[in-house]
Amino acid sequence: MSAVPSRQARLAHAAKHAELWNAGQREDWIASWRTIAPAEVRMFDPVGTEEKLGFDTATGDAFDMFQSVLKIKMITVQVNGNEMAWVCENYFGTEPNVQMAYSIETFAWDDSGNLLIKTYYPMPESVGSDGDPYAHLLNDQQ
Repeated sequence: MSAVPSRQARLAHAAKHAELWNAGQREDWIASWRTIAPAEVRMFDPVGTEEKLGFDTATGDAFDMFQSVLKIKMITVQVNGNEMAWVCENYFGTEPNVQMAYSIETFAWDDSGNLLIKTYYPMPESVGSDGDPYAHLLNDQQ
């Protein structure tokens, strides 16, 4: 039997992802992720940089690093087969220095429930696989 989360579970998570993030509800946001990440998590955030491993890295660490300087607006969510994708409008920074950037984020589960996350957003060509993909976005905002 496949351990891929149901379509309904994935859509339920997507429906509250931005709301929980924007409200700063860390524990509820992480718990929502757990409903769709039953096994291992691998993440390329963004694609082209070093792979990040583990549920905590993809959730709690990301929340702690970005939540205070990032607000998210979910634009669309698509679920097909064992995959899901969404597009977000992201607002980075603090007033008066807020920048908007779109992201495309993809999620693919194997039959064991392992999740591969890939994110795509504007990235300077100078950021390579060993560079800091967040420095240009955060710009001393934290």
